[in-house]
Amino acid sequence: MKKFTIFALIACVALTSACGPKDPGLKDAYKNYFKIGVAVTERNVTDSLQAALILKEFNSITAENCMKPGEIHPQAGVWNFEKADIIANFCREHGIKMRGHNLVWHSQFATWMFTKHDKNGNPVVELDEKGDTVWVERPSFGRFPGFGGGNPPAGFPGFGGQRPGGQRPGAPAMQTTKTPKYVAASKEEFYDSLKVHINTVVNRYKDVIYCWDVVNEAMSDANNPDAPYEDSFRKSQAYQLCGDEFIKNAFIWAHEADPNAGLFYNDYSAWTPAKRTYIYNMVKKLQAEGAPITGIGMQGHYNIFDNPTLEDFETAINMYLELVDDIQITEFDIRINEEAGGGLQFSRGEGQVYTEEIQKQQEKKYADLFEIMRKYKKNISCVTFWNLSDRDSWLGANNYPLLFDSEYQRKPVYYTVRDFKKNK
Repeated sequence: MKKFTIFALIACVALTSACGPKDPGLKDAYKNYFKIGVAVTERNVTDSLQAALILKEFNSITAENCMKPGEIHPQAGVWNFEKADIIANFCREHGIKMRGHNLVWHSQFATWMFTKHDKNGNPVVELDEKGDTVWVERPSFGRFPGFGGGNPPAGFPGFGGQRPGGQRPGAPAMQTTKTPKYVAASKEEFYDSLKVHINTVVNRYKDVIYCWDVVNEAMSDANNPDAPYEDSFRKSQAYQLCGDEFIKNAFIWAHEADPNAGLFYNDYSAWTPAKRTYIYNMVKKLQAEGAPITGIGMQGHYNIFDNPTLEDFETAINMYLELVDDIQITEFDIRINEEAGGGLQFSRGEGQVYTEEIQKQQEKKYADLFEIMRKYKKNISCVTFWNLSDRDSWLGANNYPLLFDSEYQRKPVYYTVRDFKKNK
Protein backbone atom coordinates (compact mmCIF):
# COMPACT_ATOMS: atom_id res chain seq x y z
CA MET A 1 0.00 0.00 0.00
CA LYS A 2 1.32 3.44 -0.88
CA LYS A 3 2.62 5.63 1.92
CA PHE A 4 0.09 8.33 1.05
CA THR A 5 -2.80 5.88 1.27
CA ILE A 6 -1.77 4.80 4.76
CA PHE A 7 -1.66 8.41 5.92
CA ALA A 8 -5.01 9.12 4.34
CA LEU A 9 -6.61 6.13 6.01
CA ILE A 10 -5.19 7.15 9.39
CA ALA A 11 -6.58 10.63 8.86
CA CYS A 12 -9.95 9.15 7.88
CA VAL A 13 -10.04 7.14 11.10
CA ALA A 14 -9.12 10.22 13.12
CA LEU A 15 -11.77 12.30 11.39
CA THR A 16 -14.44 9.65 11.91
CA SER A 17 -13.51 9.18 15.55
CA ALA A 18 -13.67 12.90 16.20
CA CYS A 19 -17.05 13.28 14.60
CA GLY A 20 -18.58 10.02 15.76
CA PRO A 21 -19.59 6.84 13.92
CA LYS A 22 -23.02 8.21 13.04
CA ASP A 23 -21.65 11.34 11.46
CA PRO A 24 -22.47 11.20 7.72
CA GLY A 25 -20.64 13.12 5.07
CA LEU A 26 -22.38 15.31 2.51
CA LYS A 27 -22.31 12.52 -0.06
CA ASP A 28 -24.10 10.23 2.40
CA ALA A 29 -26.78 12.79 3.20
CA TYR A 30 -27.47 13.24 -0.51
CA LYS A 31 -27.10 9.65 -1.69
CA ASN A 32 -30.75 9.54 -2.78
CA TYR A 33 -30.56 12.91 -4.52
CA PHE A 34 -27.37 13.65 -6.47
CA LYS A 35 -23.60 13.46 -6.30
CA ILE A 36 -21.81 16.01 -4.16
CA GLY A 37 -18.64 17.15 -5.87
CA VAL A 38 -15.67 19.38 -5.17
CA ALA A 39 -13.07 21.17 -7.26
CA VAL A 40 -9.53 20.42 -6.11
CA THR A 41 -5.88 21.08 -6.79
CA GLU A 42 -3.15 18.49 -6.60
CA ARG A 43 -2.27 19.93 -3.17
CA ASN A 44 -5.70 19.01 -1.81
CA VAL A 45 -5.37 15.35 -2.76
CA THR A 46 -1.75 14.93 -1.62
CA ASP A 47 -2.24 16.43 1.84
CA SER A 48 -3.45 13.55 4.03
CA LEU A 49 -5.93 15.54 6.13
CA GLN A 50 -7.42 17.32 3.13
CA ALA A 51 -7.58 14.03 1.23
CA ALA A 52 -9.42 12.45 4.17
CA LEU A 53 -11.94 15.29 4.13
CA ILE A 54 -12.51 14.79 0.40
CA LEU A 55 -13.03 11.05 0.83
CA LYS A 56 -15.52 11.55 3.66
CA GLU A 57 -17.61 14.30 2.12
CA PHE A 58 -17.57 14.00 -1.70
CA ASN A 59 -18.15 11.46 -4.46
CA SER A 60 -17.31 13.53 -7.55
CA ILE A 61 -14.13 15.49 -8.20
CA THR A 62 -13.24 18.25 -10.65
CA ALA A 63 -9.72 19.45 -11.35
CA GLU A 64 -9.94 23.17 -10.72
CA ASN A 65 -7.31 24.35 -13.21
CA CYS A 66 -4.90 21.72 -14.45
CA MET A 67 -7.11 20.19 -17.15
CA LYS A 68 -7.93 23.52 -18.78
CA PRO A 69 -6.51 23.70 -22.33
CA GLY A 70 -3.86 26.33 -21.68
CA GLU A 71 -2.63 24.49 -18.60
CA ILE A 72 -2.48 20.96 -19.95
CA HIS A 73 -1.47 21.83 -23.55
CA PRO A 74 0.41 25.16 -23.44
CA GLN A 75 2.26 24.79 -26.74
CA ALA A 76 2.06 22.70 -29.87
CA GLY A 77 3.35 19.25 -28.99
CA VAL A 78 3.83 20.16 -25.30
CA TRP A 79 1.64 18.44 -22.71
CA ASN A 80 1.57 19.08 -18.95
CA PHE A 81 -0.13 15.96 -17.62
CA GLU A 82 1.59 15.75 -14.23
CA LYS A 83 -0.89 17.68 -12.07
CA ALA A 84 -3.94 16.26 -13.84
CA ASP A 85 -2.53 12.75 -13.48
CA ILE A 86 -2.05 13.23 -9.71
CA ILE A 87 -5.73 14.09 -9.29
CA ALA A 88 -6.92 11.41 -11.72
CA ASN A 89 -4.80 8.75 -10.03
CA PHE A 90 -6.18 9.76 -6.63
CA CYS A 91 -9.67 9.23 -8.03
CA ARG A 92 -8.75 5.91 -9.60
CA GLU A 93 -7.21 4.69 -6.38
CA HIS A 94 -10.25 5.59 -4.31
CA GLY A 95 -13.00 4.75 -6.78
CA ILE A 96 -14.22 8.33 -7.29
CA LYS A 97 -15.37 9.53 -10.70
CA MET A 98 -14.37 12.89 -12.13
CA ARG A 99 -15.96 15.73 -14.04
CA GLY A 100 -13.65 16.85 -16.84
CA HIS A 101 -13.13 20.62 -16.85
CA ASN A 102 -12.75 21.70 -19.63
CA LEU A 103 -12.01 21.13 -23.31
CA VAL A 104 -12.72 24.53 -24.91
CA TRP A 105 -12.66 27.90 -23.19
CA HIS A 106 -11.76 31.37 -24.39
CA SER A 107 -9.81 31.95 -21.16
CA GLN A 108 -6.84 29.78 -20.14
CA PHE A 109 -7.05 28.41 -23.66
CA ALA A 110 -4.31 26.85 -25.78
CA THR A 111 -4.09 30.07 -27.79
CA TRP A 112 -1.22 28.71 -29.88
CA MET A 113 -3.95 26.91 -31.86
CA PHE A 114 -4.75 30.23 -33.54
CA THR A 115 -1.22 30.44 -34.95
CA LYS A 116 0.00 28.65 -38.06
CA HIS A 117 2.76 26.09 -37.37
CA ASP A 118 5.27 24.48 -39.71
CA LYS A 119 5.81 20.74 -40.12
CA ASN A 120 8.19 20.76 -37.15
CA GLY A 121 5.59 22.35 -34.87
CA ASN A 122 7.19 25.79 -34.83
CA PRO A 123 5.05 28.92 -35.17
CA VAL A 124 5.36 30.59 -38.56
CA VAL A 125 6.68 34.15 -38.30
CA GLU A 126 5.20 36.86 -40.52
CA LEU A 127 7.73 38.55 -42.79
CA ASP A 128 7.65 41.99 -44.38
CA GLU A 129 8.30 42.75 -48.05
CA LYS A 130 12.06 42.63 -47.37
CA GLY A 131 11.84 39.20 -45.79
CA ASP A 132 12.47 40.52 -42.28
CA THR A 133 10.52 39.50 -39.19
CA VAL A 134 7.55 41.70 -38.34
CA TRP A 135 7.61 42.72 -34.68
CA VAL A 136 4.70 43.84 -32.50
CA GLU A 137 4.41 45.24 -28.99
CA ARG A 138 2.33 43.19 -26.59
CA PRO A 139 1.24 43.84 -22.99
CA SER A 140 2.85 41.78 -20.26
CA PHE A 141 2.18 41.55 -16.53
CA GLY A 142 4.28 40.77 -13.51
CA ARG A 143 3.46 37.98 -11.10
CA PHE A 144 0.30 38.36 -9.03
CA PRO A 145 0.96 37.30 -5.43
CA GLY A 146 -1.04 34.25 -4.43
CA PHE A 147 -2.31 33.48 -7.92
CA GLY A 148 -0.25 30.47 -8.78
CA GLY A 149 2.46 32.12 -10.77
CA GLY A 150 3.57 33.66 -13.97
CA ASN A 151 2.07 36.05 -16.43
CA PRO A 152 -1.64 35.63 -17.10
CA PRO A 153 -2.43 33.94 -20.42
CA ALA A 154 -3.52 36.01 -23.40
CA GLY A 155 -6.70 37.87 -22.59
CA PHE A 156 -5.80 38.35 -18.89
CA PRO A 157 -8.21 35.65 -17.66
CA GLY A 158 -7.47 35.87 -13.97
CA PHE A 159 -7.31 33.07 -11.47
CA GLY A 160 -9.29 29.92 -10.79
CA GLY A 161 -11.13 30.18 -14.08
CA GLN A 162 -12.52 33.66 -13.57
CA ARG A 163 -11.81 37.06 -15.01
CA PRO A 164 -11.05 40.08 -12.88
CA GLY A 165 -12.89 43.21 -13.89
CA GLY A 166 -9.77 45.35 -13.88
CA GLN A 167 -6.32 45.62 -12.40
CA ARG A 168 -6.28 44.56 -8.76
CA PRO A 169 -5.08 46.87 -6.02
CA GLY A 170 -1.35 46.38 -5.66
CA ALA A 171 -1.01 44.56 -8.97
CA PRO A 172 2.18 45.19 -10.94
CA ALA A 173 1.95 47.78 -13.69
CA MET A 174 1.37 46.56 -17.22
CA GLN A 175 4.46 46.63 -19.43
CA THR A 176 5.03 46.02 -23.11
CA THR A 177 7.44 43.67 -24.83
CA LYS A 178 8.32 43.17 -28.48
CA THR A 179 7.53 39.78 -29.92
CA PRO A 180 7.44 38.41 -33.47
CA LYS A 181 4.14 38.60 -35.28
CA TYR A 182 2.95 35.14 -36.22
CA VAL A 183 0.86 34.03 -39.17
CA ALA A 184 -2.73 33.29 -38.15
CA ALA A 185 -4.01 29.74 -38.48
CA SER A 186 -6.83 29.06 -40.88
CA LYS A 187 -10.10 27.65 -39.56
CA GLU A 188 -9.11 24.22 -40.84
CA GLU A 189 -5.72 24.39 -39.11
CA PHE A 190 -7.38 25.48 -35.88
CA TYR A 191 -9.81 22.58 -36.13
CA ASP A 192 -6.97 20.12 -36.74
CA SER A 193 -5.26 21.25 -33.54
CA LEU A 194 -8.46 21.32 -31.50
CA LYS A 195 -9.51 17.85 -32.58
CA VAL A 196 -6.14 16.39 -31.61
CA HIS A 197 -6.36 18.16 -28.24
CA ILE A 198 -9.85 16.86 -27.48
CA ASN A 199 -9.07 13.33 -28.62
CA THR A 200 -5.83 13.15 -26.62
CA VAL A 201 -7.22 14.51 -23.34
CA VAL A 202 -10.53 12.64 -23.41
CA ASN A 203 -8.87 9.32 -24.22
CA ARG A 204 -6.24 9.75 -21.51
CA TYR A 205 -8.86 10.12 -18.77
CA LYS A 206 -11.92 8.34 -20.15
CA ASP A 207 -11.64 5.53 -17.60
CA VAL A 208 -12.15 7.94 -14.69
CA ILE A 209 -14.09 10.90 -16.15
CA TYR A 210 -17.84 10.43 -16.44
CA CYS A 211 -18.69 13.79 -17.99
CA TRP A 212 -16.98 16.79 -19.60
CA ASP A 213 -17.54 20.50 -19.67
CA VAL A 214 -16.91 20.44 -23.40
CA VAL A 215 -17.37 24.15 -24.04
CA ASN A 216 -17.20 26.72 -21.27
CA GLU A 217 -18.58 30.27 -21.19
CA ALA A 218 -19.17 30.86 -24.89
CA MET A 219 -22.16 33.17 -24.41
CA SER A 220 -22.14 36.94 -24.10
CA ASP A 221 -22.60 38.89 -20.87
CA ALA A 222 -24.88 41.36 -22.67
CA ASN A 223 -28.05 41.77 -20.64
CA ASN A 224 -30.55 41.64 -23.50
CA PRO A 225 -32.77 38.55 -23.80
CA ASP A 226 -33.99 39.80 -27.19
CA ALA A 227 -30.54 40.11 -28.74
CA PRO A 228 -30.14 38.56 -32.21
CA TYR A 229 -28.65 35.07 -32.17
CA GLU A 230 -25.27 36.25 -33.48
CA ASP A 231 -25.04 38.87 -30.72
CA SER A 232 -25.61 36.32 -27.97
CA PHE A 233 -22.06 34.96 -28.27
CA ARG A 234 -18.86 36.08 -26.61
CA LYS A 235 -16.67 37.42 -29.41
CA SER A 236 -13.79 35.09 -28.61
CA GLN A 237 -11.05 34.19 -31.07
CA ALA A 238 -12.77 30.88 -31.75
CA TYR A 239 -16.10 32.54 -32.44
CA GLN A 240 -14.56 35.20 -34.68
CA LEU A 241 -12.81 32.49 -36.69
CA CYS A 242 -15.52 29.84 -36.76
CA GLY A 243 -18.86 31.22 -35.60
CA ASP A 244 -20.87 28.77 -33.49
CA GLU A 245 -19.53 25.84 -35.52
CA PHE A 246 -16.60 25.37 -33.13
CA ILE A 247 -19.06 24.52 -30.36
CA LYS A 248 -20.81 21.89 -32.44
CA ASN A 249 -17.56 20.34 -33.60
CA ALA A 250 -16.12 20.22 -30.09
CA PHE A 251 -19.12 18.20 -28.90
CA ILE A 252 -18.94 15.87 -31.90
CA TRP A 253 -15.23 15.19 -31.36
CA ALA A 254 -15.67 14.68 -27.61
CA HIS A 255 -18.43 12.16 -28.30
CA GLU A 256 -16.26 10.35 -30.82
CA ALA A 257 -13.47 10.11 -28.23
CA ASP A 258 -15.79 8.82 -25.49
CA PRO A 259 -19.34 7.86 -26.54
CA ASN A 260 -20.23 7.07 -22.91
CA ALA A 261 -19.38 10.43 -21.35
CA GLY A 262 -21.95 13.06 -20.51
CA LEU A 263 -21.21 16.19 -22.54
CA PHE A 264 -22.05 19.55 -20.97
CA TYR A 265 -22.22 23.14 -22.03
CA ASN A 266 -21.15 25.13 -18.93
CA ASP A 267 -21.63 28.83 -18.10
CA TYR A 268 -21.98 31.29 -15.23
CA SER A 269 -25.05 33.48 -14.60
CA ALA A 270 -27.01 30.79 -16.41
CA TRP A 271 -30.10 31.70 -14.36
CA THR A 272 -30.45 35.27 -15.70
CA PRO A 273 -33.20 35.94 -18.26
CA ALA A 274 -30.65 37.03 -20.86
CA LYS A 275 -28.05 34.30 -20.56
CA ARG A 276 -30.51 31.47 -20.07
CA THR A 277 -32.15 32.61 -23.32
CA TYR A 278 -28.80 32.68 -25.11
CA ILE A 279 -27.87 29.23 -23.84
CA TYR A 280 -31.28 27.77 -24.65
CA ASN A 281 -31.27 29.06 -28.23
CA MET A 282 -27.68 27.95 -28.86
CA VAL A 283 -28.17 24.44 -27.48
CA LYS A 284 -31.45 23.95 -29.32
CA LYS A 285 -29.95 25.06 -32.65
CA LEU A 286 -26.77 23.02 -32.37
CA GLN A 287 -28.57 19.90 -31.16
CA ALA A 288 -30.72 20.13 -34.28
CA GLU A 289 -27.51 20.28 -36.31
CA GLY A 290 -26.15 17.14 -34.70
CA ALA A 291 -24.22 18.37 -31.64
CA PRO A 292 -24.49 15.69 -28.91
CA ILE A 293 -25.05 18.15 -26.04
CA THR A 294 -26.42 15.95 -23.25
CA GLY A 295 -26.25 18.29 -20.27
CA ILE A 296 -26.09 21.90 -19.13
CA GLY A 297 -23.82 23.07 -16.35
CA MET A 298 -25.05 26.01 -14.32
CA GLN A 299 -22.07 27.55 -12.57
CA GLY A 300 -23.12 28.45 -9.05
CA HIS A 301 -21.05 31.56 -8.35
CA TYR A 302 -23.79 33.25 -6.34
CA ASN A 303 -24.12 35.72 -3.47
CA ILE A 304 -26.28 35.98 -0.35
CA PHE A 305 -28.49 38.68 -1.86
CA ASP A 306 -30.51 38.44 -5.08
CA ASN A 307 -28.06 36.48 -7.24
CA PRO A 308 -29.79 34.31 -8.12
CA THR A 309 -33.41 34.98 -7.36
CA LEU A 310 -35.08 31.69 -6.51
CA GLU A 311 -37.74 32.20 -9.16
CA ASP A 312 -35.22 32.79 -11.94
CA PHE A 313 -33.08 29.88 -10.77
CA GLU A 314 -35.98 27.46 -11.03
CA THR A 315 -37.19 28.97 -14.29
CA ALA A 316 -33.77 28.35 -15.83
CA ILE A 317 -33.78 24.72 -14.70
CA ASN A 318 -37.15 24.14 -16.32
CA MET A 319 -36.06 25.84 -19.55
CA TYR A 320 -32.99 23.63 -19.83
CA LEU A 321 -34.99 20.49 -19.11
CA GLU A 322 -36.82 21.11 -22.38
CA LEU A 323 -33.51 20.36 -24.11
CA VAL A 324 -31.54 17.97 -21.88
CA ASP A 325 -32.22 15.45 -19.15
CA ASP A 326 -29.11 16.23 -17.13
CA ILE A 327 -28.31 19.46 -15.29
CA GLN A 328 -25.41 20.00 -12.92
CA ILE A 329 -24.58 22.89 -10.62
CA THR A 330 -20.94 22.90 -11.52
CA GLU A 331 -19.10 25.63 -9.57
CA PHE A 332 -21.02 26.27 -6.38
CA ASP A 333 -20.09 28.95 -3.87
CA ILE A 334 -22.05 31.75 -2.19
CA ARG A 335 -20.04 34.88 -1.42
CA ILE A 336 -21.10 37.45 1.15
CA ASN A 337 -20.60 40.56 -0.99
CA GLU A 338 -22.80 41.77 -3.84
CA GLU A 339 -20.66 40.44 -6.68
CA ALA A 340 -21.47 37.20 -8.45
CA GLY A 341 -20.98 35.24 -11.65
CA GLY A 342 -17.58 35.17 -13.31
CA GLY A 343 -16.41 38.59 -12.21
CA LEU A 344 -13.84 39.27 -9.53
CA GLN A 345 -13.76 43.02 -9.02
CA PHE A 346 -12.45 43.23 -5.47
CA SER A 347 -9.19 42.43 -3.77
CA ARG A 348 -9.32 38.84 -2.56
CA GLY A 349 -7.64 39.92 0.65
CA GLU A 350 -10.37 42.36 1.61
CA GLY A 351 -13.57 40.68 2.62
CA GLN A 352 -16.52 41.76 4.73
CA VAL A 353 -16.99 41.03 8.40
CA TYR A 354 -18.68 37.66 8.83
CA THR A 355 -21.32 38.84 11.27
CA GLU A 356 -24.05 36.67 12.74
CA GLU A 357 -26.57 38.37 10.47
CA ILE A 358 -24.52 37.65 7.34
CA GLN A 359 -23.99 34.07 8.48
CA LYS A 360 -27.76 33.61 8.76
CA GLN A 361 -28.28 35.13 5.30
CA GLN A 362 -25.75 32.72 3.84
CA GLU A 363 -27.34 29.75 5.58
CA LYS A 364 -30.75 30.73 4.24
CA LYS A 365 -29.45 31.14 0.69
CA TYR A 366 -27.78 27.74 0.78
CA ALA A 367 -30.92 26.18 2.27
CA ASP A 368 -33.25 27.75 -0.31
CA LEU A 369 -31.12 26.76 -3.30
CA PHE A 370 -30.61 23.21 -2.09
CA GLU A 371 -34.35 22.88 -1.52
CA ILE A 372 -34.95 23.70 -5.17
CA MET A 373 -32.17 21.38 -6.33
CA ARG A 374 -33.56 18.49 -4.29
CA LYS A 375 -36.91 19.10 -5.95
CA TYR A 376 -35.25 18.30 -9.30
CA LYS A 377 -33.25 15.32 -8.10
CA LYS A 378 -34.34 13.23 -11.10
CA ASN A 379 -32.54 15.60 -13.44
CA ILE A 380 -29.81 17.23 -11.35
CA SER A 381 -27.06 14.63 -11.21
CA CYS A 382 -24.32 16.50 -9.33
CA VAL A 383 -23.69 19.65 -7.31
CA THR A 384 -20.01 20.60 -7.24
CA PHE A 385 -18.57 23.02 -4.69
CA TRP A 386 -15.91 25.21 -6.24
CA ASN A 387 -13.00 24.45 -3.91
CA LEU A 388 -12.63 22.49 -0.73
CA SER A 389 -12.54 25.29 1.83
CA ASP A 390 -12.61 29.05 2.21
CA ARG A 391 -8.81 28.94 2.25
CA ASP A 392 -8.73 27.42 -1.24
CA SER A 393 -11.47 29.54 -2.78
CA TRP A 394 -10.73 31.74 -5.79
CA LEU A 395 -12.92 34.31 -3.99
CA GLY A 396 -10.58 34.48 -1.01
CA ALA A 397 -11.04 33.24 2.53
CA ASN A 398 -12.35 36.63 3.68
CA ASN A 399 -15.47 36.20 1.58
CA TYR A 400 -16.42 32.95 3.38
CA PRO A 401 -18.08 31.29 0.36
CA LEU A 402 -17.93 27.58 1.25
CA LEU A 403 -18.97 25.04 3.89
CA PHE A 404 -15.49 24.54 5.38
CA ASP A 405 -13.43 27.33 6.93
CA SER A 406 -9.76 28.12 6.38
CA GLU A 407 -8.78 25.38 8.83
CA TYR A 408 -10.91 22.80 6.95
CA GLN A 409 -13.42 22.71 9.79
CA ARG A 410 -17.17 22.56 9.26
CA LYS A 411 -18.94 25.90 9.48
CA PRO A 412 -22.53 26.19 10.76
CA VAL A 413 -23.72 26.44 7.16
CA TYR A 414 -22.37 22.91 6.59
CA TYR A 415 -25.05 21.53 8.88
CA THR A 416 -27.71 23.64 7.15
CA VAL A 417 -26.88 21.80 3.92
CA ARG A 418 -26.26 18.34 5.32
CA ASP A 419 -29.05 18.10 7.90
CA PHE A 420 -31.89 19.31 5.73
CA LYS A 421 -34.19 16.55 6.96
CA LYS A 422 -33.67 17.52 10.59
CA ASN A 423 -34.03 21.22 9.79
CA LYS A 424 -37.50 20.93 8.30
